[in-house]
Amino acid sequence: MQSIKNIRALLNVPDVFAILSVNCKELVGLRNSICFVDEDNNNIIIKSGIKAGMNSLITTLQEKNSKYIKQTKNSKSSSSSSSLTYTINHLHSNTSLSNAPLSDSIDSSLTSTPTTALNLMPINHYIDAISDGIEKFSINTFKNVILKKNDDYFISISSLDSNINGQIKCGCNTIVKLIFRQNRNSFQLSSYFKHLKNTRCSMIKKKKQLSIEDLKKKNNSLDDLLKNDDFHDMNDGNDYDEERLNDDNDSSQITTNTSISCNYSDSKKRPLSSYSSTNITKKKA
Repeated sequence: MQSIKNIRALLNVPDVFAILSVNCKELVGLRNSICFVDEDNNNIIIKSGIKAGMNSLITTLQEKNSKYIKQTKNSKSSSSSSSLTYTINHLHSNTSLSNAPLSDSIDSSLTSTPTTALNLMPINHYIDAISDGIEKFSINTFKNVILKKNDDYFISISSLDSNINGQIKCGCNTIVKLIFRQNRNSFQLSSYFKHLKNTRCSMIKKKKQLSIEDLKKKNNSLDDLLKNDDFHDMNDGNDYDEERLNDDNDSSQITTNTSISCNYSDSKKRPLSSYSSTNITKKKA
């Protein structure tokens, strides 16, 4: 409403609430929401919370603005001093080189070595570290899928002096360049991990499909094994029932034979008893 479009314009306004004293239709709603109007003399009193909040905001913005101005001045002064120092050192070095013998300058250029030279490890060390990282990532990310070097991907590393470059050729023929981190002396694998998570990688799709098929085969073989065990248990139970039936038949046959033999023995003994009793009767007579 007051055309205050940025912080600098807000800080340059002497009194933000001065506009509320103007009789204007556009300000009636705003005046009623943030002010009290004295009905006797139509004086406007801004609510304490609104006024305190605005004052706090302006104070904070002023502090931020002053800090920004100081930082800008310091950065400009430091950059100018550094450029001046570089110019003086450059002139001094050129002067000393021009005054020094040619042999001394050649010797110094040959013997000088960079102070920040990187101690590179053998290439096999980087390859093993990369393959270990990819294997752990595949185990933790994909179910029943383990990526192996030279089967699912190929690592290529080349080094020249202090420069080392690396790349991975995925099983889907996609080549991913690896970023070397000098502070950690290792390669960053996030770009290849991002590629593996992408649904366009045909190698991962194939590995997942093979894993699902292997799991189905294992489940089917386990089911067949359980069915065979149940069948053997049923046969063993039938054999046991047949043996028990045979034993029962044998025992019943033995019982029948025993009863028959006993009956036969009794039939033989009975006539002898009657004959003996007849003889005893005759003697008594």
